[in-house]
Amino acid sequence: MATSDSTRQGHQKKNERRSAQATAVLRMAGTVRQLLSETGHIPPASRALVELMCLPVTALWCRVLRFDPQAPTWPDRDRFLVPSASMLPLLDIMLSLTGSSGPYKTPQNTHTEIAPGPASYGIAAAAGMALGEQTLASRFGRSLINHRTWAVVQDTDLASGAATEVAQLAGQSGLDRLTLLVASLSESPSPELITSLALFQASGWNIRKITTDDLSSVTSALAAALRSRKPTLIVCSPSPARKSSDEQNSLPPAELTGPWSLTARRGASARRSWLRRLVRHRQRSTFQREQMEQLPPLLSEDWLRTWRWHMRRSHDRSTKNASLVAFHTLAGLLPEIMCLSSSALPLPSDILTDHTLSPPENSTVICGSKAEGMSGLMIGLALHGGLLACCQAPLIAADRMMTALRMVAFMRRKVLLLLTENKLNQDCLSGGLLSAEQLPALRAIPHLAVFRPANVHETFQCWEAALRWKDGPCVLSLTPDENPDTPFPKSCFGSPSRGGYLLQHQHAPQVTLIASGSEVAIALEASHHLAKQEIRTAVVSLPCWKLFADQPETYRQKVLGGSGIRVGIEAASGFGWEQWLSPGGVFVDMNALNISAQTGTSYDRSGSIAEAVCEVVKHHLFASGMMRDSLPQAGLPSVDKNAESHSGKVIKQEWKTQQWQSK
Repeated sequence: MATSDSTRQGHQKKNERRSAQATAVLRMAGTVRQLLSETGHIPPASRALVELMCLPVTALWCRVLRFDPQAPTWPDRDRFLVPSASMLPLLDIMLSLTGSSGPYKTPQNTHTEIAPGPASYGIAAAAGMALGEQTLASRFGRSLINHRTWAVVQDTDLASGAATEVAQLAGQSGLDRLTLLVASLSESPSPELITSLALFQASGWNIRKITTDDLSSVTSALAAALRSRKPTLIVCSPSPARKSSDEQNSLPPAELTGPWSLTARRGASARRSWLRRLVRHRQRSTFQREQMEQLPPLLSEDWLRTWRWHMRRSHDRSTKNASLVAFHTLAGLLPEIMCLSSSALPLPSDILTDHTLSPPENSTVICGSKAEGMSGLMIGLALHGGLLACCQAPLIAADRMMTALRMVAFMRRKVLLLLTENKLNQDCLSGGLLSAEQLPALRAIPHLAVFRPANVHETFQCWEAALRWKDGPCVLSLTPDENPDTPFPKSCFGSPSRGGYLLQHQHAPQVTLIASGSEVAIALEASHHLAKQEIRTAVVSLPCWKLFADQPETYRQKVLGGSGIRVGIEAASGFGWEQWLSPGGVFVDMNALNISAQTGTSYDRSGSIAEAVCEVVKHHLFASGMMRDSLPQAGLPSVDKNAESHSGKVIKQEWKTQQWQSK
């Protein structure tokens, strides 16, 4: 009995020494546990994780986090990310206790920073938000941008490829306002976790380990994260003996919840002070314009004039070079643009000496070959606000970036991707990869607009259309191959900004050649060959399918034509092309023409390829009865009957290497 009395007296003295703020945190944590126990739809494995993180998350919200529930889109709020769906019940309860209401699991909800998805990309998105904060703070100062990014993840997420690459990028960039709370259910770290922690520490991270039942350990770790000059990772694991007496399971009084909670009061006070600083800031108008994602009123005129001026001095007429000049001129006029690149963005030597094309400081971050980490950072930049995220990488790297692109498209966030196709237009001895399926895979993602310009003029038009696209991310597929000497004719009807237009037209055409990118030049060459044989031909350039599909039916019908055979030409898979081809139309699979670079053969033989396209056209005109001449035999390509669809819309052409070498 004496022992029981002494124990009770010890607990009473401990409670007396405990501060009022610590008592409020414990009462709130007890309430969170009680509400979680009343929620019956949480799986057992997820419930263990959520209960483990109750006290650390409650201490973060009650003592550190700057968040005003009445203004969830406040630009200088702390970002709190819960990317895993298993952790969302904890976020729901914290939002309800601080006075927020509404469905929190939709990407359109302003109270949720990120939609549920792969937690490894949530780590990357958190790093991207911290990078966005660092970039904006260097422009506007700490009086307007002074917040932190927090994310709750699991220990297994640290070993993923995206998290590993992000760890290195965050350490190199010195993102000291980034903190990860890692939930680990095991009392002792697993070998996989030990390896991940060693990698994060070697990348320049500050590592701390705490037990989630010890409030003093939790608060000291949060305070250390605030003082740290490195990104911080806090490993939260259970203690061997849980101290259940430290938490009070009764509901907190009314002054600790809703608008009167510690988080709401601290966030409202911080936001009022921030608004007073914003009114006096000399860059207030620029800051507000960027936060509302509005472009300057005269941007198009200034941008076009500057771009034309520099393009006159450049001898490189490829779409990649035109896009680089467009980016550098845009970066000088639009300071909010932020580019993540796999390599440097060099300019041609003939215009490299022009200092007016120097991009603003810190506008480009070189990420190397870390495509997954770079695409994850792109998510965070897009979600942070106040920045126009841009990413440059080879087209072959799109496979590793596909998950991030789907997340950005699902959340309808604006991102520009500059993907460079392989240069296969000249004889070379090095090996190369043909990007056959990347373009169809990108076009299949909802809300993602893919632009594939054919020449310099289309490149700038596609850039402008991409900036105006509001439904999601945009991809510009560019090529380093220079256009042929033959200039493109003026548009007969429409413009590239509408996704597709009629480039060349003859009265009552028998054939309509539809192409995109560098294949438009091949289509034009093929139309010249067909004209010599008295075959009336129209040529359509289709740089963006999404934009073209949004046009009225009358516009699309006038561009594509209502009679004749439609022939699609593109150096990619034929998936999706059937929507633009008429019944009985044909798709020429240009990848069947691309001979491996290991053989030293050339893709630039546009004359031979154009002649082959002509033979395909004549073959189908004869088969359809529109051409009564004798069917040519020499050099006639064979038709793969197995690849023909049941509707006869898409037919793949297979060619023999010896035929092209003989040509």
